Amino acid sequence: MAGQVSFHELIEALAGAVIEAQDRIERHQMAHLRDYFDQDNRPKSVTIRMPSLHPGAHEGDEDLYRAPLLPLVSLNNLRIKDVEISFDADLGEFGDETNATPQAANVAGGDAWQNPPPAAPRIRVDTAKGKRPGGGIRVVLRVEGTEPTEGAARLINQLAQSQGVFKTLKGE
Repeated sequence: MAGQVSFHELIEALAGAVIEAQDRIERHQMAHLRDYFDQDNRPKSVTIRMPSLHPGAHEGDEDLYRAPLLPLVSLNNLRIKDVEISFDADLGEFGDETNATPQAANVAGGDAWQNPPPAAPRIRVDTAKGKRPGGGIRVVLRVEGTEPTEGAARLINQLAQSQGVFKTLKGE
């Protein structure tokens, strides 16, 4: 049947899909980090005008306060917490599968091509069941927020330390 695949291949494909999903999450987060820096890799910042709190400041004096954007927002660091996959499938044929890969070279002093490992039992599943009425697949992917990495935390801390008043404007 065209819809049949070995159970081992199905599990590998599902695991590969989860790994790819986590990789895409991480790439998206890395690309989003660039939003907080300009084309010259300087942190983007916001300038806020606040009443001056300096001793001896007069009414109407204002401080210009500069704050980099990155420490002001929370980074949405996500990772896949767990995956639940359930589906309906029919069991297919049961037989032996020969491992024809040379992963076990020099087994007992021989070449894996000359002395292949014994055939392993295999189960095939019919994934076309999901296309029939009453069958289907259900995927639940749970993500969780994580703490920033040590490098990101250090960068955020350094940027937070650079914020502050950079100029005082005298009122009229």
